[in-house]
Amino acid sequence: MATEQADEHPRLRPGLGRLKGKVAVVTGANSGIGRATARLFAREGAKVLCCDIQEKIDPRVDELIRHEGGEALYVHIDVTKQDDCDRMVAAALDRFGDLDILFNNAGGAVRKKIHEFTDDEWNFVIDLNLNAMFRVVRAVLPHFMKKGSGNIVSNSSTYAFMASAEYPAYCATKAAIMNLTRSIALDYGPYGIRANCVCPGSIDTPRIRGFPPKPLLSGNGPSQEKMRARAAGSTKAMRRMGNPEEVAYAVLFLASEESSFITGHGLVIDGGQTIAV
Repeated sequence: MATEQADEHPRLRPGLGRLKGKVAVVTGANSGIGRATARLFAREGAKVLCCDIQEKIDPRVDELIRHEGGEALYVHIDVTKQDDCDRMVAAALDRFGDLDILFNNAGGAVRKKIHEFTDDEWNFVIDLNLNAMFRVVRAVLPHFMKKGSGNIVSNSSTYAFMASAEYPAYCATKAAIMNLTRSIALDYGPYGIRANCVCPGSIDTPRIRGFPPKPLLSGNGPSQEKMRARAAGSTKAMRRMGNPEEVAYAVLFLASEESSFITGHGLVIDGGQTIAV
């Protein structure tokens, strides 16, 4: 298992204690960017509550973290349900006694033009990406306000600044996440709470949710190879896709005291995607 772990996120390095003594919640923690970030947080000394709606990836992220000597707990959470978001916060406080960091990462997409969307498909993306951010943040804020500190990092996208064909709901929600982050930063900065977001470009992660939940790359869509080639072509400067670990280190920066005077910011990690036309 150690070899498999080393191969999964080869860019992760030994931790430097940047989150020592902190408790972090990561949503969408069992794959992709969330999985890499949960592992990195643990390496940096955080106790990590790993939240997701699917547990089929083996080893599950909390098991992986514990195997590496970290401390983690998995909780089955559906971020589209307020009761689950409240239960998430309660689980962190009950198991670890505190909560310092939220990485609001869970999300999904449906690729269609607007006239092809059903109401259910449109509402699925809005609910999972934007409304869930509202619910999760609303759940953590009372604790953060009471303790006079807290750190919220959300996963937006380069599509907060630019558009993509046949991606209207996803682009709309990612732009909304960027501006909601700014609003949170303004309203809760006086309480000692910071709010930022990361804006990844093309990152080589498995798409694990569609509508209904299933891999987005079905037999009727483009192959994984074509998707990777298309994504690599969009990063005209570096001409490759990013790795989950490369986003995870940006999240770590925003979640740590190294970014203590940064709030309301969208940190772009895109290999140069947004600098060229």
